[in-house]
Order: sequence, then structure tokens, then C-alpha cells
Amino acid sequence: MNAKITWRKSAARDVRPFFGTVALEDSLQNTELRLFADGQFSADSAFLIESAAAERLAIGLRFNFDPNINFGTAKKSDLILAVTAVQPFLKKTVLVATFALSKPLPPEFEIGDEILAQLGGGTSIDVVVALCLGKKLEKRPGSPFLLGHWLAKKSFSLRVPQLAEEFDIEPTDAETWTKLGYPAKTLYAVQYIGGMNEPVQKDNRTAIVRVHSDIFKKLTSESNQKVARPVLGSMAADIACQMLAASLQDWEKADEVVAQSPLSAFMKRIEKVHPCDLEELKKLVNEPGQSKLRAILHVDQQCVRAIVEA
Repeated sequence: MNAKITWRKSAARDVRPFFGTVALEDSLQNTELRLFADGQFSADSAFLIESAAAERLAIGLRFNFDPNINFGTAKKSDLILAVTAVQPFLKKTVLVATFALSKPLPPEFEIGDEILAQLGGGTSIDVVVALCLGKKLEKRPGSPFLLGHWLAKKSFSLRVPQLAEEFDIEPTDAETWTKLGYPAKTLYAVQYIGGMNEPVQKDNRTAIVRVHSDIFKKLTSESNQKVARPVLGSMAADIACQMLAASLQDWEKADEVVAQSPLSAFMKRIEKVHPCDLEELKKLVNEPGQSKLRAILHVDQQCVRAIVEA
């Protein structure tokens, strides 16, 4: 009788098949990151950055690498420490710097503004510090041999707070717009689905937001960030107005805002700019043209500042 084998994932992190360098696996776990020039270094691997603080970013690293660590079968002279920055949304990776372990590492290292600019500003990136092979070696079982083989690494995730009202963008081409009954050159459209004043559930979508694929490509291009920032801010404010208006029938008779709902997340953003309770929000949404609500949301998105500085 054949026994059935069930395989289960038992490790929560990447494992490298290099037996002779096991001692190096945790060599970077004490690496620390700092968000701002006047901030504190932290060994945490995840950071949230408020949109208003994005312009103050001065990302620094402190490696805290022990030069006397047991290198196993690896030679110190063959290794480098590489720093990369990754923008998952743009699928773009920048090699920021490499340091030979045969030389003293800098006590601190700062990722320059020019690097962050290439990655959309730095609020939605991963910073990765990796101990890598700096040269090609003879192939040996259990040992690294290719240039770039990594032996240890630590990743830092930098994100803006993901509030419940946020939504995915669907790039939509002219043919699809036409099939949906819209003009081929439609800029964007919002389709409200439901659940505005209900607790957010992972697999349920509150709305579908479609943006013309040509515009989406332009707005996410690193060469267009000065133009993209004010345009995206204005679009985000207008989309929020449309979602609140489309969903009003779902919560107009409600007596309270449900915690962890998209509506509660909208309220938090509005209250940063304008004192607002549920009844006040209903008045803002019901106002013809929603001019005051739109103005509040434009302030929240810092549209004036984005346009002035573009």
C-alpha cells in the first residue's frame, strides 16, 4: 500500500539551501531603519507613513553587522552587503548601494531623495538589505556560487495607512470602456457595489474604480510624478465624493457609523480637515454639487500644495 504524504509549509521566511553558511542567516536581523532625519532607528520590519509626512522622508539604515561573525565556508572577501529598494506596484527595483565586507561598513547609510523619486516618493516601497556573493565561484554542493546569491536578508515594508475606503484601480482600455457602455476616451468611472456602512470583509469590494489605461500608465510613470501628484489627488477627492453620493441610500437613515466600515474611514479623513459627525456628513453629501465636501476632500489630498509645487 502506498502511503500518502502531505507536505506543509513549516517556515515563515525564505530558506536558502546553503549548508555551509547557516551561521549567517540571522546576521542582518539587527539592522535598523529610520524614516526621518530627526527620527529614531528601529529594528521593526514594517512602518506606516502618514501622507502628510511623506515629504519629510529621509530613510536611513544602521546595519549593526558583527564583523567577527562566523562566516562558515564563506569567505569574507567574497561577500557584499547590497541595499535595494522595491516598488511592488510599479514592479520596479533599484539597486541603491553595495558594500564590500572586506572593508568597514558605514555606521549609517541614507537612501537619497533621487532614489525615492524613482519609486514614487518612498511611501509604498520595500527596502531590502541582503548579504550576497560578490563574485562567481566554483560550484560546490551546499555553498553559494553565483554572483548575487544571497545568504541572509532583512526587508523593511514602508506603507501609507490602508484605510477602509481605499480601493483597487482597474486600468481600462478603450475597447473595454466601449463594451461597458462608456465613451472610449473615458477618464475614470466609479461603480459602487455596497457595504459602505458595514464592517470591511477581506474578499468583498465596496466599489470598482476604473481609470483609462493610457492615463494610468502616464500617472504611474516615474518621469511624470510632478504632474501625476496633483492629478491623482484631485481624482481621489472626486472619486470619494462619487462613492459617498452613490452609497448615501445605504446609510442615510443610520444613527451611527459602524466601526471598521468604509464610511468610518471616510469620516476619519474628513474630520482631520473639518469637524464632522454623521448628520453633518449627510448634509455635505446632500448639498447640490457637493462643493463643500469636495473642498474638504481636496484639502485632505493636499491638492493646492501639490499643484503649487508641481
